[in-house]
Amino acid sequence: MSDKKALKILFNKYWSPAKGWQKNKVTEEDYLYAKAAGVMFDDITTEHEKTVQKAIDVCDSIGKQKVVDAFVSSLSSRRLELRSALSSYACGQNLPSHKFMQSDINSFSKICQFCTESSIDEKSDLNVLNFERHKFGGVRHLQPNYIWLDLMLLGKENIQEPSSEDIELLKGILGSLESLVEGKLSDAEKSFKSIIKSNKNERVGIISALGYCGILEVPDYPSFHQKYIPFFERRYSSNSRSDWPFPADLWVPSLGLNKESISYWFGKYI
Repeated sequence: MSDKKALKILFNKYWSPAKGWQKNKVTEEDYLYAKAAGVMFDDITTEHEKTVQKAIDVCDSIGKQKVVDAFVSSLSSRRLELRSALSSYACGQNLPSHKFMQSDINSFSKICQFCTESSIDEKSDLNVLNFERHKFGGVRHLQPNYIWLDLMLLGKENIQEPSSEDIELLKGILGSLESLVEGKLSDAEKSFKSIIKSNKNERVGIISALGYCGILEVPDYPSFHQKYIPFFERRYSSNSRSDWPFPADLWVPSLGLNKESISYWFGKYI
């Protein structure tokens, strides 16, 4: 469990309960305290290939069961920083080594067209990544730098086996999604509102995780646990207002759930 004082320092830098996103200065004393607690970090600049390799290495070292247990046990605890790891591991477990792939489009020129990580001359603010990890359960699970940070920090946690309550919550969520036979993606989030203590952002995060895990059936695409899908091969829904991540963005309830992927991730508990 992270130091509460250190977390408050991190949150005060990026978030106001009244105004939402902000960017405040942190005193040197507070920064050093949060840094010593392992909650805040110095900015880093790493060559693209090394960033990718760090993500690959941490996926190889942490193992699938730990991230699954962290996710399932978070359903009752609502520790979103632990819930995040399943998505990161799912996106990174088959990530191949590669060089930065340049785009001809100016607006995408600093983003790798293979993995969406930024170019080597971009400083990486690890603190905002860790803030997003704690506040939202992460939002950049497809980016190698986040995958590395997320799983590196999870590796320092002592994860308990999920309780019977956690397992029932997991079954309830999957059962609610499976019972949907029509409707929109937004209906999925509402389907398990009464099952688990959560807000809308948390439920969206759970559905997004199930997308990364290949549990949401999306035709024409393998699951990330079968094959890494490069950015240039991904497509998104035609809904211009959608901010769902790939591949959940392509799912509708009528497509159903992939039983093989459910077994791959949660077979121990279901």
